[in-house]
Amino acid sequence: MTYSEPLHSRAALVLAALALAGCPRSPAGTGPEGAGATECGVRLADVQLEAQAPEPLPEQRSRIGVEVHAELAALERALGKEVPVTLAAEQRKPVGAPGEVSYVVRRGRIGIGLDAERLTVQVPVEVEAEVCKPLGPFCPTYGRCSPRLAAVASVPLLLNEGYEIGKSRVSIAVTRPCTIAGVDATPQIRQQANRQIGNVQGRIDASMPEIRPSVAGVWELLHHPIALSTSTCLRIQPDRITQQRPKLRDGALVSQLGAEGTLRIQDPCEPNVAVKAPPLPRLVTSDDGARGIELRVPVRASWVDVSAQLTRSLGTKAAQSGETRVVKLEARGARSGSRDLVALRATLAGAACGDLGILAEPWFDAQLGRVRLRRLAVAPGTPELPNLAALLELIERHASAALPVDVASGPAALTGLVQGFGKDLPEGVEIDSEMKKSVVERVHPEQDGLVALAILSGHTTFRVR
Repeated sequence: MTYSEPLHSRAALVLAALALAGCPRSPAGTGPEGAGATECGVRLADVQLEAQAPEPLPEQRSRIGVEVHAELAALERALGKEVPVTLAAEQRKPVGAPGEVSYVVRRGRIGIGLDAERLTVQVPVEVEAEVCKPLGPFCPTYGRCSPRLAAVASVPLLLNEGYEIGKSRVSIAVTRPCTIAGVDATPQIRQQANRQIGNVQGRIDASMPEIRPSVAGVWELLHHPIALSTSTCLRIQPDRITQQRPKLRDGALVSQLGAEGTLRIQDPCEPNVAVKAPPLPRLVTSDDGARGIELRVPVRASWVDVSAQLTRSLGTKAAQSGETRVVKLEARGARSGSRDLVALRATLAGAACGDLGILAEPWFDAQLGRVRLRRLAVAPGTPELPNLAALLELIERHASAALPVDVASGPAALTGLVQGFGKDLPEGVEIDSEMKKSVVERVHPEQDGLVALAILSGHTTFRVR
């Protein structure tokens, strides 16, 4: 190997470089960088933050409650279309010695109501009857009567623990007697009416739909993942199904059917993995039930990722403008008194060098969509630092970390789930659904990372109009 300059010249350059490296930096305004203070004028000892591990975030229960709102007038109209006004009619039917009877049976206006927890259907029945005695080709009428009856049928609106509709009840009462030619025919009318009760009950019970298969379908649907992005999804883990006792409100029957459980974020998502839902749990009845939709979603980020993002956020020109710079932030969870905070180890360079211990409260800036820090305080025993307040303000203003999941995508994903509930709705039934903008209720430090509690809320109502 050859060199173009003498050996003694190269040695002189090396010695000069070593001499310059050992010299302190120039005061502010006199050196090439114009530094405002001596580099590492203050060296910090390694101060350890003595703090307990933070408490884990309590279990967050979520609910999906679907309201059923059925207007009584709509139910009465629908039932009126199914039940004809003229229930029966007969002309000159032989009845033995009394002769022949002609009659017309008509129903009145159907009324629907709520009796305790049963849906009641009240039907007034009018009968116009006359009896004649055949005389050759003629049949002179010798008696008439117009009895009135009140028929009441009821079915339970609450399902039993096996998701089945209970048995119906039917009663028929004579409200106006019938007397023909001085003979009271009311007992015979009552007897004939009572014979029909069993047939009516059988027809009602046979027409009741099977609810369990529909509930099982929704139960399985809840166990399918809800995509939040191309790589993450929301997993619902329901463990309870509730029904609300029915109520009458503003001329409508109102009730709720809902599911409760916990949620978790899955990353990476496995949407194609076969889902086997557990058996349906025992149905629970309550006065309130699962009201509305409220999904409480814990979004977790490891301390490694949080630390990297906090450090990166302080690498901007604005964050590096002070005499002392933060070149690295390491975050972990810590409990101070009754509060769970973020413990920071801030590695400093510039006028002060070393590691600075800081406690801070995390919060979510909805406008930026990032987690930030506030109420910063240094560890006890930290020596006096030049411009400490400015340094803490710089960290508070610039340090931030993004969540691993965009919580703003939650409402759209939840809307897709709710639309699945409304498939194959019968005529006259509408679905009314609204999802609110997602919010982050709180940010909680845990031992393994930071947890942002996102809230997705809204309502879904099935309306019978």
